[in-house]
Amino acid sequence: MQRQKKAVIDIDNTLWHFCDALFERLQRINGEIPSPEHWIEWDFWENYCSKEQFFDAINDIHFTQDDDRHMPYPEARDFLATLKEHDFHITIASHRSSESIEQTRAWLEKHALLYDEIHLSYDKTILIDSTCRAVVDDAPHILENAVLKGVPAAGLLFPWNMNFRNSGYCLCRSLHDVLAYILHASR
Repeated sequence: MQRQKKAVIDIDNTLWHFCDALFERLQRINGEIPSPEHWIEWDFWENYCSKEQFFDAINDIHFTQDDDRHMPYPEARDFLATLKEHDFHITIASHRSSESIEQTRAWLEKHALLYDEIHLSYDKTILIDSTCRAVVDDAPHILENAVLKGVPAAGLLFPWNMNFRNSGYCLCRSLHDVLAYILHASR
């Protein structure tokens, strides 16, 4: 039996458009917050709300992950299914409280998004090891960690990561393009 290849797959802004839900929550705190197309830095929020308010907004979304308004990207199901067909062991990894595991699991199952395990913590880099064959995330520091360890890495292109396009990983406009890159790079 062939050993499966591990793929570490993010949720937010990888399997669904988290930034719109975050923008909606942050606008309730401060109506002056710029829209996501202007989020060109990770700390875009610092002039508009406190760290506590920011993380409360994120946690609020994660604890209501299975809300009917939080839909996955249309190609997310096929993306994960195709990885499974190519013998990937899918670890869904998200930078979120482990207390949101039930909501996360319910959302994945509700939308028939295939996975083998879920890892919720504030350090996804511990998953990127010698057994890892692919990392998909929108965060430059996660993708850079993968590249430094020789793991093919890709993510969706957003304003906050576009300045890192030439950093050894692939930033794509769709999950179909991410999939093509991962399948080619992990041969």
